[in-house]
Amino acid sequence: MNFLFRQFCIRLARKFYSRTLVAILFITWAGAQNAAAAWIKDLNQNTPVCTAKNDQYFPNLTSDGAGGVIVVWQDTRHGNQDVFAQRVSAEGEMLWMENGVAICGLPSHQSWPLIITDQTGGAIIIFRDSRHGNQDVYAQRISADGQLLWDEGGVPVCVDRSFQDDVDAIPNGSGGAIIVWEDWRHGNQDIYAQCIDGNGKSVWTQNGVPVNRSEGHQYDCVLTADGSGGAIFAWWNLTPDWNVFAQRLNAKGETVWDAEGIPVCVAPGNQGAPLIVADNEGGAFFVWSDYRNAPSPFSISADLFAQRINAEGNVLWETDGISVCNQPSNQQQPAGVSDGAGGLIVAWWDERDIFSDIYAQRVSPEGVMMWEMNGIPVCAAGGEQRNPGCVPDGSQGAVVYWLDYREDFGNTTADAIYAQRIDPNGKSLWPLNGIPICTADGNQITPQASPDGQGGAFIIWSDGRTDEPDIYIHRAP
Repeated sequence: MNFLFRQFCIRLARKFYSRTLVAILFITWAGAQNAAAAWIKDLNQNTPVCTAKNDQYFPNLTSDGAGGVIVVWQDTRHGNQDVFAQRVSAEGEMLWMENGVAICGLPSHQSWPLIITDQTGGAIIIFRDSRHGNQDVYAQRISADGQLLWDEGGVPVCVDRSFQDDVDAIPNGSGGAIIVWEDWRHGNQDIYAQCIDGNGKSVWTQNGVPVNRSEGHQYDCVLTADGSGGAIFAWWNLTPDWNVFAQRLNAKGETVWDAEGIPVCVAPGNQGAPLIVADNEGGAFFVWSDYRNAPSPFSISADLFAQRINAEGNVLWETDGISVCNQPSNQQQPAGVSDGAGGLIVAWWDERDIFSDIYAQRVSPEGVMMWEMNGIPVCAAGGEQRNPGCVPDGSQGAVVYWLDYREDFGNTTADAIYAQRIDPNGKSLWPLNGIPICTADGNQITPQASPDGQGGAFIIWSDGRTDEPDIYIHRAP
């Protein structure tokens, strides 16, 4: 392809006898070469997204709908916490301003940004904001060419005088977003949500509608689309044991299931940290860490359990869930995605071999474990592996990624980020124990990923190879 293009340039230049044309076409050809080679393959270097002064943390990313991604992060280049974004092409080119464009640069603090696609090539960015003295939730929309589309400084999602925290969001299917958070307006921690349309206008009640206001506190709410313009939510209650509950809101923000939510798991012992994945039939899968088999109330040994609930709120599997992994050790931090065939793939870190490794399991729509009992090893290398995440590979498998400490036993600094691709049968498609994503010095933290549409993934992280953490990205494999 490159050779043919160069020959075309030369022949066209000879035809018009123009040295100027030769120069122009050669520059175009050279630019194509550079674009193709924009990704830095050296894993001690990687491709920088932002190396501005001071610290950059907590990156997140979403597809740009054109083979690349839009990235957002928390940035302190101006002395306070701001939010910046960058678009990265499939070839690894930075398409917007060097070191990113400001999403919100007010003198107050903006932090912990999330990003979701607006389904038209741009993105909606949600962040926490202290402009009114307490922590509120704001949002901004950015176009494919890096232009801010809503009010300067963003639009309010919730500006109640209480405290809002632990935000999550999904596209609403019509160019807007559904956003959920923990809310203290009634003196305890409740769950509230809001829908905003493509123009940044609130669709539901100002400052959000309650998802759950039960007695006690509600924590760690996550959500997924219900396929009808609404969402399904999951969280855990502290009343007094930890139990997992769920609720569905329709496109109008009205509760569809029981007012207090329906129990996902209220088994003896504690259950927490739920994961939720749409089942693509209007319902959802739920996975959580479960202490029902722990040897004592103070044990840190958790199993993984799962449940499926349909669109009407009916539990489809055993009451209180089915076991995904019940090894007599500790299983934590489940991450999961749809398998593209009606089931789901779950990854987690597992201490069955003393040091934590990464394991995974595929669960059918009927709740049958499709791989080895208690999961298959994704990475069982020496040292610790933690903080798994996964994205679908588009072929009923998944790309799993994690922080890896294999070269430094007992050290709290991650030596590297690794990834592995697993096919629908549980076979690893990349080298044993995964491929390195970043092996640079310093601490790599908070990796996030987005599918690349070709069986791999874009992986981004905050990188401490210098005294001031920066944002880097790599395309795997």
